Amino acid sequence: MRPCRCWLLLGVAWAVLSSAVQAQAPAAAVPAAAAASAPERLQADVREAIVRVPARVEDAFGKTVQGELLVTTFRPPGPGPFPLVVISHGRDTARRAEYKRMRYESAARYFVRKGFAVAVPLRLGYGELASAGDPESSVSCEAPRFGAALRAAAEQILTVQAFMARQPDIDASRTVLVGVSVGGIATLAATSAHVPGQVAAINFAGGHGGDPEKHPGDPCQSDQLRRLYRAYAEGNARTPPPTPTLWIYAENDQFFNLGHARRWAKAYAEAGGQVDLRVLPAFGTDGHKLFTAGNDVWQPLVDEFLAPLGFAPPGRIASPPLAAPLAGESSAPEGSKAEQLVGFQKFLAAKLPRAFAIDGQGHWGYASGDDALSRALAFCGRNIRTDASGTPASACQLYAVDEHLVRSSP
Repeated sequence: MRPCRCWLLLGVAWAVLSSAVQAQAPAAAVPAAAAASAPERLQADVREAIVRVPARVEDAFGKTVQGELLVTTFRPPGPGPFPLVVISHGRDTARRAEYKRMRYESAARYFVRKGFAVAVPLRLGYGELASAGDPESSVSCEAPRFGAALRAAAEQILTVQAFMARQPDIDASRTVLVGVSVGGIATLAATSAHVPGQVAAINFAGGHGGDPEKHPGDPCQSDQLRRLYRAYAEGNARTPPPTPTLWIYAENDQFFNLGHARRWAKAYAEAGGQVDLRVLPAFGTDGHKLFTAGNDVWQPLVDEFLAPLGFAPPGRIASPPLAAPLAGESSAPEGSKAEQLVGFQKFLAAKLPRAFAIDGQGHWGYASGDDALSRALAFCGRNIRTDASGTPASACQLYAVDEHLVRSSP
C-alpha cells in the first residue's frame, strides 16, 4: 500500500483551518420552544441548553458538506468564566442516520462538577444531519481515506471550540478536548492544530475503520492510522510545549486491540507528542464501551490526569461515610410520602451498585449500575427549581448507598 499523503501539508492546512474557524459567524441559541421539543428534557440543574453552530467541511472526494451542528451544552451554576470541555462522539456506520442529540450526560455531569462548561456536538453525517452527506466515511477498508475523514471531524471540533470560546462566560484559555472512538482520534487531529487555549486532550479508544463483527480488534489498514497519529503529534509539537494527552483503552476492545493502541501511542510519542497511555482490564464484553458504560472506572483516571494541569476539583463522586446497615423499608427517610416510599422500595429491589438521594423537601431519586451516585443525585434534582444563575432552590444529598445509610452533605 502506498504511504498515506493526506497530511503532507499538515502545517499549512491547519494554519488555513485555524483562521477559517475563527472567522465563523456566531450561532444563536435555539428558541425555547424548539429546545422543549427535544427528545430528552433539558436538565436545569446543569443548565442544559441547545445551540446550532454552522459548519462546512469537505468529504474524501472534495465534495462540500455543510449544515448546522446540533450542540448540547451544560454549565455549572454562576456567571463563570468556566473552562471548556468539548466531547466528540464515535461512529456507527450502519446506524449513523439514527443518532439522536448527543449528550453523554454522566460524563457531562462529571466535568460540570469539576467546574467546566461542556459542549457535545452532533457532527455532520449523523442523525438529523445524515442526509447532508457523510464526510467521515473512510470509503473502503482496502484503501481507506482516513486522513480526509478525520480532517472533516477535526474541523468541526475546532468550529465548536471557536464558537464556545466567543461566549462571555467561557475561559477559552483553559480548553480540554475529549473524544471516543472516531471522536478520540479526531480529537488528537484537532489538537494537532495547536489552537491557543487547548491545554489537554483525552482519547478514549480512538481509531477508525474498526468492525467487531467482520474483523474484531483489527481495524482497516492500521499502519495508515499509525502514520496519521504520527502526523498529528508532529503538528502539535511544532508549537512547544506539546499538549498533554491521556489515552484510555481496555484490554478487550473489540474495535482496536491493545497491540494497535500501543503502536499508535508509540508513534505519537516518537513524533514529539506527550502521551499518557492507560491500559485497563477487560470491561464487560467489549471494552470499547468503557466511556459510556464505565464512568466509575475512568473518572478517577481523568481526575488524576487533570489535577496537575490546574483542574484539581474532583469530578468523581466518592461514596460517603457509612452510617448504618439498611433495615428494609423501615430505613426509608423519615416522613416519606407515598411516592417517595415507593421509590425507596424500588431502590431496595435494585441490584448493586445503587444509590438513593433526597433533598429534605420531598424530592428524591434512585439509580443502580454504573455512575449510580451521580445519577441518583441527578434524578433527585430534576424537579427542583433553579434561579437565573442555575443555583437550585434546595440541594440533594445521598441518603443510602448499596447496603447502608450514609452520612452525606449537599
